[in-house]
Amino acid sequence: MVLAIVLMCVSSRHLYTDYNEQRDSDAQIALKPSVPEMGNSPEALPLMDFTSLKDQNKDITAWLKIDGLGIDYPILQSVDNSYYLTHTAEKKSNKQGSVFLDYRNSYDFSDFYSIVYGHNIKNGKMFGTLPRMKESDYFDRITTGTLYTPLKTYRLEIFAVVVTGPESNFYRYIFPDTASREEFFDMIREYSKQYRDIGVTVKDTLIAMSTCSYEYENARTIVIARLAG
Repeated sequence: MVLAIVLMCVSSRHLYTDYNEQRDSDAQIALKPSVPEMGNSPEALPLMDFTSLKDQNKDITAWLKIDGLGIDYPILQSVDNSYYLTHTAEKKSNKQGSVFLDYRNSYDFSDFYSIVYGHNIKNGKMFGTLPRMKESDYFDRITTGTLYTPLKTYRLEIFAVVVTGPESNFYRYIFPDTASREEFFDMIREYSKQYRDIGVTVKDTLIAMSTCSYEYENARTIVIARLAG
């Protein structure tokens, strides 16, 4: 009986910890300020007010929203790729972490290729729904998203889904010339699990959304989109 009571206490403690972490993780969504409705025209994408967001955490560099996947989170950027693996946007320790931009990328998404990371949470939080984009019905149905930044709002045009390893060239961030970008497009087409031709060019800017995957040890699923608007 004593052993049973101990196990119950330990189990209750884990449940309480998980509950608190889930609550803290969900609180990140509540940070989002209201965005004015301005129609569906690409020329009328509304700006998000980042004043209150920056007051709470200056590391908030953007906000990512993908309808149909339940992704609606601030994007953080730190001096490394470790801190926001285990901290929320409110800087609370939490194993669910945050969605964050690679520290080597420009904060304003002006690079040719920007990489955003998020945990694959079983309940679908963070980037837990991202691997569904490997399925044709999801990929065919979910074609766009929205990236809010302090200066501009972008429409994300999703065009590829890749499964790869953490050391692959899909995690490079320097593309010094046209040839390197063309080679990268060729690699995307070759290794994509899902792909649609939207006419991307070397003058476009791309965003890659990366999370853990389970096809093999240390697999990653990456969803790639073009920034438009």
